[in-house]
Amino acid sequence: MEEFKPAKIKKSLEKAAIDAGYSVDEKKEILDSVYATINKKLDEKKEIKTDTIKVCLLSELDKCEPYIAHSWRNFEKRYKS
Repeated sequence: MEEFKPAKIKKSLEKAAIDAGYSVDEKKEILDSVYATINKKLDEKKEIKTDTIKVCLLSELDKCEPYIAHSWRNFEKRYKS
């Protein structure tokens, strides 16, 4: 468990978009929407498992921007395995 840090989520979304070949400005509306949805779902929790956050983020990205979700998963395979 770690403290819920909304800014960390936003930064992760931006990095995933860049890794997918987009600029943050190009996908700002989608990133803001995903961020708001995740923040709303998780906001009432003070601590949350990192895996829970990741599952929620990827689920939202799969719905609206699957290429960014794919990029996120590739990053995880390359650097966190």
